[in-house]
Amino acid sequence: MFSLFKPLNATADKGFKSALLKTISLLALIISASCANDETEAVQDNYSLLGIGHGLHGSMLMVSDLNRTRDFYSDTLGFRMAKTDKFKKGFFDGTLVTSINFPDASKLDFLSVEDSLIKDAPPTFISSFLANHQGVQRYYLSSSSLDTTALWLNDKGFKMDSIKGYRRSTEPVKGWSRDDGESQERSLDFQKTTATYLPQFIEDATNDYERMHKDWKTYYAFYRSFSNHPNGVIGINNIQLAVNDLDAVRKDFENMGLNASDENTSKKMARFKIKGHQELVLKMPSSEDDDMSKFISERGSGVYALRFDVKNIDSTYQYLSQRLPSEALLRDSTLHTITIPRQFAYGVQLEFINEPKEQALLAEQYKIGAKLDSTASSNAAGMYQKYCALCHGENREGYAADNAPSLRSHSLMATSKTNNFQRYTVQYGRAGTAMGGYLNTQGGPLEYIEIELLLQWLYEQSGVEEPIELSREPVTGDVAVGAEIYSNRCSVCHGADGEGISAPALGNSMLLATATDEFLKYAIKEGRDGTPMIAYKDSLSEKEINGLTSFLRTRASGWNIPSADTISVPTPDKYILNPNNKAPKFNLRKELYVPAKEVYQALQDSARMIILDARSEVAWRQTHIPGSIPVPYYEEPEEFADNLPNDDTWIVAYCACPHAASGRVVNTLRRLGYKNTAIIDEGILVWAQLGYPVNYGQ
Repeated sequence: MFSLFKPLNATADKGFKSALLKTISLLALIISASCANDETEAVQDNYSLLGIGHGLHGSMLMVSDLNRTRDFYSDTLGFRMAKTDKFKKGFFDGTLVTSINFPDASKLDFLSVEDSLIKDAPPTFISSFLANHQGVQRYYLSSSSLDTTALWLNDKGFKMDSIKGYRRSTEPVKGWSRDDGESQERSLDFQKTTATYLPQFIEDATNDYERMHKDWKTYYAFYRSFSNHPNGVIGINNIQLAVNDLDAVRKDFENMGLNASDENTSKKMARFKIKGHQELVLKMPSSEDDDMSKFISERGSGVYALRFDVKNIDSTYQYLSQRLPSEALLRDSTLHTITIPRQFAYGVQLEFINEPKEQALLAEQYKIGAKLDSTASSNAAGMYQKYCALCHGENREGYAADNAPSLRSHSLMATSKTNNFQRYTVQYGRAGTAMGGYLNTQGGPLEYIEIELLLQWLYEQSGVEEPIELSREPVTGDVAVGAEIYSNRCSVCHGADGEGISAPALGNSMLLATATDEFLKYAIKEGRDGTPMIAYKDSLSEKEINGLTSFLRTRASGWNIPSADTISVPTPDKYILNPNNKAPKFNLRKELYVPAKEVYQALQDSARMIILDARSEVAWRQTHIPGSIPVPYYEEPEEFADNLPNDDTWIVAYCACPHAASGRVVNTLRRLGYKNTAIIDEGILVWAQLGYPVNYGQ
């Protein structure tokens, strides 16, 4: 078994540092090959080899000199890599590692030994390998559940090692963080065998594979925008294995459950699909004296070459040809590939090919930058016509149906560009109005990236180049004054009960949950250009405008809240709700998420629990779940955590996203030893949308 990271499993190599072994827990799950009949049936019916893993996880290149290798792959070949002072400690004592990461979630890891004079020497097999070779020693496939992968492979007759857990870093975790202090990565390997062509399986314990699977466009588009390698590489296309006996290896891969490609026509090669267009390719030498034959005679079967997707093969060739000698760069004009032989790339052959047209088009359609290009803009315009034009009008003029407001207003779009007002409107809708939510996790048709693209298009169509920055602090005013002004000036359009007549429903709880006080105040003062909403800055005083803003903040659907709460942060003795009552029994999804309806029922039952608001304190002061405590995810957690009981009292956290900030809070509490913790699955916006109680404060 081989990996980059420090292990948490006590059965690992004896060379692990003793200090680390004192702080880690046993995570090995030994899976028996002799499964019970019902378990075998479950494997056949419900389990698979990789589940919804993201495909090729990556491979490990072992080299003698990590500094020189890094300089060559970065400065010469054009991969973005960490500087030498950012190398990390490897899985084994005496080793260093670094990586190249790609937007398709694959990577190329590098491992080398530290100075030979160091006290903690690496294991013998690393030293002996590097004494004779350099090259890819191991490759990995991504699994969304190693437990099911192990059951599947055992059912197929393979002998598997126990599952092992690892941390990516040995540094202590500090502050609010998603890192809960336990294993961050799990690995599964075949038992020691001469079959060096078999993969290792990796599961990222912190990854939400289901969300990643559903939101692949979002994940890929965002990571691609941050992963610009100068050579144009955007992912691993395939991993090529040199083998002696193609038929035997083919049978092993078929038995594992990998699907053969339709292109399997050669007697010297077999291709197996992994995910999307990614493949594992098995190759036999073409002749007894070619380089692949030499590779196999020296090292046995294993990874011979890596093929990368590039944006444009001509640009990649031009880049590399300026940095490599002619003998190190081979171009096949028929296959449209570029090859760097393994003797020039530290023991592994590198190949480059144009990415599939479908992938390139997806990247262009969801490319969000300073300004949308024609492809992305056309995609966004199509989404607007499909999902928005029915009510907001073909040209964003508004009021085509259901009193949907105009989206042409520069004032509206510019004041919402640097906050979540428009984003949450599209994602979660406006409960009690015709505006529904469109986010796929809420049952809508759009991924996060699609909503972001649509919003940028709307900003650009409204001529917004620079956002209008607004304070996020609360506005304080005389509510009674505001109520009178609203009745006299606003109700004719917005409705006496805030229901909206020919203008937006200002009594809507979702609007008030997302609009800041200054956002409301700006609309009153400056109006909304391109709409009937006039500016009141010349006809109302600052005191009157503040009063009207404060009045709106007190309102929600039904307009039955008498006044805004003048609130202060609860003291530790007030943290526990209903301290003398029983704790609720929650049913957690993935042992982490509790449904909003269960938390609401616990409030109704006066159950003992603590509710934490992970957003900023300003957001909490404006709107929050009754009884919650503001615990901003960006502040230091230790002092606050000392005031929390560590018993059977449930501690639940929420934010708006709905898992980013609350995830940091809950994982930090778990790292600190608090077990009865959970995240409110839907967040406060859906909580309000469901009609559950929300306090609106000053």
